[in-house]
Amino acid sequence: MSTDRTINVRFFNEWGADLQNVVLKFSTSKSGVESDSYKLDLLKDGDSAGPFLRHYQTGMGSENFDYWYVEFVSTGQPSGKYWTKNNFSCVLDSDVDNTREAHFWVGGTQKEAYTGFPEAGGGWEDGYDGTPKKDPKSDYTCYVSLDGPA
Repeated sequence: MSTDRTINVRFFNEWGADLQNVVLKFSTSKSGVESDSYKLDLLKDGDSAGPFLRHYQTGMGSENFDYWYVEFVSTGQPSGKYWTKNNFSCVLDSDVDNTREAHFWVGGTQKEAYTGFPEAGGGWEDGYDGTPKKDPKSDYTCYVSLDGPA
């Protein structure tokens, strides 16, 4: 039997420019489970927003994938609309310490989206130290290149 869980997600702008018309969506692949969706008119460079509540499931009968989606308009260089692919997944399993915040951010010299979240025991997965960076190297849990500009 699957277990319904929630975690707070904080979104960070490490893009290098202000972001407008930001849309965040969190979902699972399980049919019938609705996405958590949030909108921000403006998020200044270097600022964060949230926390945003994210629902997910763990255990037997739950789906193996947790999807993260962001789209936004960059006001700086490069300018234009950017977005993640709809199938960008980073699994939240029963080892994730959902009493701590998960992080989701855009930035880096490669113009990518990243996730970082706690693991069981209060540590951080894959060396993530809890501080999103513009150029994180391996300091994140999952990442994806952004599509755009459009």
